[in-house]
Amino acid sequence: MTALTACSSSSNSTSSVSSTQDGGKPVSSAAPKPIAKDLPQAALTQALLGNGETLPGWSLHGDKKVMKGEYCNTNDAHSAPQGWVRSSDASYEYNGSTRNMTYVEVCLFDTAENAHSAYLAGKGKETNKEQSPKPPVGDESTLVLNPGAADDAVYGYSRSGRANISVRVEGGTGGDPSGTQATLSATLKRLQQLQEGKPATIRATDEQVAVPGT
Repeated sequence: MTALTACSSSSNSTSSVSSTQDGGKPVSSAAPKPIAKDLPQAALTQALLGNGETLPGWSLHGDKKVMKGEYCNTNDAHSAPQGWVRSSDASYEYNGSTRNMTYVEVCLFDTAENAHSAYLAGKGKETNKEQSPKPPVGDESTLVLNPGAADDAVYGYSRSGRANISVRVEGGTGGDPSGTQATLSATLKRLQQLQEGKPATIRATDEQVAVPGT
């Protein structure tokens, strides 16, 4: 399988100039706001990428699902983490094969503090395998290359306000984290669009912009 080569743009980067101050001085429009609203289940599901919105070669494996709270917790937990509200997940296969899979989860919490605690627990403690996305995704984010006993896999984690997003790309990454980052960023931007009352239109390919080292 060819390694994923998509790259991400920042979820909090400012957009192009959209207004002017007095005297004609340009002003950049505000950056997307962190997730602060109590988004409904439908919004979490819509934030997940659908067919035609993923990176090339990837497609939905089954349907997007409502996810139990325990899956927003660490692997050895059997209950929802503190402050969990609701969550959705989806899986994706590469060129019709389940030999290489991507898994995306979106978890909403009652406060940013509880989301932060779950984010720290979820990404684990293998700091020697972590690297920071450039540019960052949301309020805090990290990429973990080959976590645990995994081989040729990249996991991505992001928190934006009350929402946590995790992306696991297993197999065929060639150690390249850019596809994980693009998927992570696109999912967050879709959540931000939905929070603003707009349709979710961002695709992972929209995040395929140049980042250092790619």
